[in-house]
Amino acid sequence: MLLLGHVGITLGLTKGLEKVLSRRGMKEFTDLIDYRLVFLGSLLPDIIDKPLGGLILRETLGNGRIYSHTLLFLLFLLIPGIFVCFKYKRPGLFVVAGGSTIHCILDGMWYSPETFLWPVNGWSFPKGDPENWLRLWANLLTYPKYYIPEVLGGTIIIIFVAELVICKIDTVS
Repeated sequence: MLLLGHVGITLGLTKGLEKVLSRRGMKEFTDLIDYRLVFLGSLLPDIIDKPLGGLILRETLGNGRIYSHTLLFLLFLLIPGIFVCFKYKRPGLFVVAGGSTIHCILDGMWYSPETFLWPVNGWSFPKGDPENWLRLWANLLTYPKYYIPEVLGGTIIIIFVAELVICKIDTVS
């Protein structure tokens, strides 16, 4: 999945969760959601792993899904995030952890247990194909499993931005 799919679908799921929590009387938590952190969390695994595994370690790994696509990474974000959120009512790290978790779900990391469950199955990561990015772009134009999440994510982003603009206009008027 690429940028629009990760960002848009994560924003949409977070907005849906926000509405559910609001209806259940948990407005104090939903008012604290910073969508900039949702955006960051939705891309964080790729922000870390693509340059590290795909560029810096290209010759040895050539894999853009390494450390931050693991359950261990998510737990390192999630556990302190939950603690800080509920103890101090500061959900920032929890929101980033949630976005990163959705990212890994959208990437279908359960199909790569040697990466997702690292280091349970050993300390190395599977060697990737650095040229895979070129095939991904070609697949984006031909296979629904690639272009549908991007179109859906792009649509959600447009709706999200439109709502922000409309709210901004309403508060100015």
